[in-house]
Order: sequence, then structure tokens, then C-alpha cells
Amino acid sequence: MLKLVHPPPPGGQGPRPRRRRKDVLSLTPDERRNLRQALKNLRLRFGTWACLAEVMDVPVLSLKAAASPRPGFGSYGLALRAARAAGSTIEAILSGKLTPAGACPHCGAKDAERSAS
Repeated sequence: MLKLVHPPPPGGQGPRPRRRRKDVLSLTPDERRNLRQALKNLRLRFGTWACLAEVMDVPVLSLKAAASPRPGFGSYGLALRAARAAGSTIEAILSGKLTPAGACPHCGAKDAERSAS
């Protein structure tokens, strides 16, 4: 069977290659860094990786991999589960605006500072 193909436009190299789905759904390096920091803060808040993994309903090894500095780990789904565990929004997790463990989510004061006043 013959298939007709149009010649590429002059001066161009033809149509742009389509983006792969994985590239579209991947976290940016900044989002991955912010998720990694949020997971570490949540681990401090919940005590252990196992406790945090149970709250987020994900395997412990997945959390440890996402919290490691190796590239390629972490996803929007994991960020959503972290946001739910933190009682926050996914935007706060991915933008790095999550309140550190032991601090008031409203004013940012540490627990020791709030109890002294």
C-alpha cells in the first residue's frame, strides 16, 4: 500500500517531535527538591519513615527514595499524599512553603517560643 508523505517545509526539519508523556508528568528539579524537604520535615513530625509511610499509604522504600537526592524519584501523586498528611495543599509542598516541623502553621513560631509567651 502506498502512503503519501508531504515534504518538510523549506528551511525546517519537519514537525517537532512529540513530547513523551513521562516528560509532561515529571516534577521539575525545584519541585523535586521541595518535595524532598517536605518529606524530611514530615518524617520529623511523624517520628519514623514507617509511621509516615503508613499515614501516606505508600511503601517505606518509596518514601526513602523520594527523600534521597537521587534524581528521578517523586511524583505529583506522592506530593498530594504528603500534602494530605501535612494538612496542607499540594502547592505548599511543591513551592517549598510548608511550615517546618515543630512550628505553628499560622505564624511560624517554634513550639518552645509559643509556650514561653
